[in-house]
Amino acid sequence: MRPFHRPSDTATNDAAADARAWMAPACSAAGVRGQGKDRTRFAMPGLRVSTATAAVAYPFLAQAPLTHKGTFLGTNLGTGAPFCFSPFEAYRDGLITNPNILVAGEIGSGKTNTTCALTLRSIPLGFRVAAVDAKADWARFARTYGGSAISIGPGRGNRLNPLDVSDALLNARVDAEGNPIDPTVLAKAGQLRLLEGLIEIRLNRSLAVDEKTAIALALEQALHTSGGSPILSDVAAALRSPDPDLASGISRTVPEMLDAGNAARWAFDGLLSTVARDLFDGPSTTRFDSTAPIVAIDLSDLYNDNANLSIAFTCASAWMEAALATPGNGQRFAVYDEAWRVLAHAHGAIDRLQQQFRLARSWGLSNVLVLHNLRDTLTIGAAGSAERNKAESLLALAGTKVIGHQPAKELPATIAALDLTHAEADVIANASRGEFLVKLQTTAGTRSYRIHVNLHPRELSWWDTTAGMHANGDRFPGISTVSTGT
Repeated sequence: MRPFHRPSDTATNDAAADARAWMAPACSAAGVRGQGKDRTRFAMPGLRVSTATAAVAYPFLAQAPLTHKGTFLGTNLGTGAPFCFSPFEAYRDGLITNPNILVAGEIGSGKTNTTCALTLRSIPLGFRVAAVDAKADWARFARTYGGSAISIGPGRGNRLNPLDVSDALLNARVDAEGNPIDPTVLAKAGQLRLLEGLIEIRLNRSLAVDEKTAIALALEQALHTSGGSPILSDVAAALRSPDPDLASGISRTVPEMLDAGNAARWAFDGLLSTVARDLFDGPSTTRFDSTAPIVAIDLSDLYNDNANLSIAFTCASAWMEAALATPGNGQRFAVYDEAWRVLAHAHGAIDRLQQQFRLARSWGLSNVLVLHNLRDTLTIGAAGSAERNKAESLLALAGTKVIGHQPAKELPATIAALDLTHAEADVIANASRGEFLVKLQTTAGTRSYRIHVNLHPRELSWWDTTAGMHANGDRFPGISTVSTGT
């Protein structure tokens, strides 16, 4: 029976029939083998291999989906299938052991929208978000999603004490995985890392062993004199007047501790003469709302103040991390956006990030480090120096890399740092806006996916970070939208 079609479909069906006829191999009416073949085509013998082998021979074209669980991010450009990922679901299912994520892409590649798709879409699934941002983007996202936005800057009226320790941590006896902990030791270690980081930023160098000893002794003295709730001024006072009993407890004299802490004391005096005095020296005027779907700390008032932004980013991060380092606080993404601004001061900043990445599983966190390119970490210090080694190890502590377009001058360093194959390098070299290479270290080996992040029109409006550049015309070129009719 001939298929029924409307008269108006005649031209379309004829064109389709012509296309099918062109695509089909020709043969003679008599069916003689070899006659009437299309000589412009040729056939290759079939080869039967495993999917594992095919995935290596034809990357991105012959791969099974990572998982059907987690947050929908977009489309697998190799297979056309949906791509879903959640570090928490993947860890729970034994697919990965490292929940930390690195997101990198040049300006305009869509890295912020991709970070939003990964984190903010996870909120309805029961996960929460905390962010420190040198711009105002994440504060705006927090207000959109009914969360908490804390703006830090001159005249804002907010102050954060970076030496705060949450009551929940002090009362804890096990971490999120049930391992025994000493909360006092953990809290003191975090405070000491912060102090060392702040002083290294001011000195622009690493601290010597004697200097670290002087700072540790000053923290111990400040904890005692403040009743366990010190502020930065308490530590500065302890550096100026070391306690003789504490000094003798480590077989040192007061003059020896004054000499060892001389540079640290100078750095602290200089620190407290900056905006840190008003913004971070004193009891906190707000608290971290652990029930909010997203808490964002906005440092945009200091965006163009390079001298103070690194200090503010470090203090704000420490305050946020102290609140997150709490068992039973729920699984949460900790986003460090515009992190390249603080990584320019390698001393102290990378040490703190490394420790935070290592503790991620203990507190049920997935740390998300957002950079423009890997040069922000790979050009720190001289080749082979301790600073460079720390920077390179920080990249290794991110089990999942989400890399957007990288310009030609960045490709060699990126390829070497991430050990990319030729096919993977080609993806980031030619990626358009919204296209990313997702490279994961799984329990079954390394897997890579080429994806395109699909955004709903409302998400494009909520997450728009380029409002000042498009008064008219196409607001989001290169990013595909998915309409659900809502």
